[in-house]
Amino acid sequence: MTPAVTRGLRAAGPALLLAVLALSPAAAVAACIRGSALALPLVPGEARPGLVLAQRAIERSWGPAEDTSYVDVVIPEWRSEGLAAGLSAAIPGAGQVYVGERSGLWFGLMELAGWTANRIYVHKAQSDRDRAARFVGNPADSGSAWSITRWSQATSGDPTEIARVWASDPQAFYEKIARDPAYLAGWSGRPEQTRAAFTDIRGVMRGNYRRAAELSYALWLNHVVAALDALRAARLHNLPLQRNLELKLKSSWSHGGPEMAAVLVRKF
Repeated sequence: MTPAVTRGLRAAGPALLLAVLALSPAAAVAACIRGSALALPLVPGEARPGLVLAQRAIERSWGPAEDTSYVDVVIPEWRSEGLAAGLSAAIPGAGQVYVGERSGLWFGLMELAGWTANRIYVHKAQSDRDRAARFVGNPADSGSAWSITRWSQATSGDPTEIARVWASDPQAFYEKIARDPAYLAGWSGRPEQTRAAFTDIRGVMRGNYRRAAELSYALWLNHVVAALDALRAARLHNLPLQRNLELKLKSSWSHGGPEMAAVLVRKF
């Protein structure tokens, strides 16, 4: 408290002095100025003092620091998650292209490579099937590699059933003469060796059919994975478009390999 204020309080009397001292410093000064006991200005020769209160306004702009190494991802358009997944389920990679991701190219290339390999193996299997049929020849001809007449004469068996199988389902017929020991006598030359040569051709045929089937399963898996990846890509694409969310990405090189960091910022 200044000397001038102290002199004013002494002039006001003991009662007022005790009351004023009980107040805070700012309130005491105000009370002294307003008190009727102060007949004279606190500072002689000057006008009655006034109390001026001022508040300092402090403003701060919040935002990313200038030295931040994160990059704001700005994506202009919304993408339908269901449409992206559906497109890639039908044509792998189409959903990623719709969203704007280059990963769709890899799914498309895998689809093309898978179908190409599948067709190649199917073609090889069909060629082996035809080669096996040519190897056997016409069973009704006694000079073929496997003959109904030769088998019937060697075993005295009834050819009716095997002839019916040949007429209705040639592949089932080939399977019987290749695996059933009861029909071994129908082969020409040395029956075991002739049949072994035929089963080798059939074995290559089945291997090619198996590879074609495995590629078909892989193609279906490619459709499923592409659809899930397209859904992920669409959600990641749409995430920064929400008004209160921002996605920041940061790439770096650590421990001899690339690293990626992502920060999701939510505004309240």
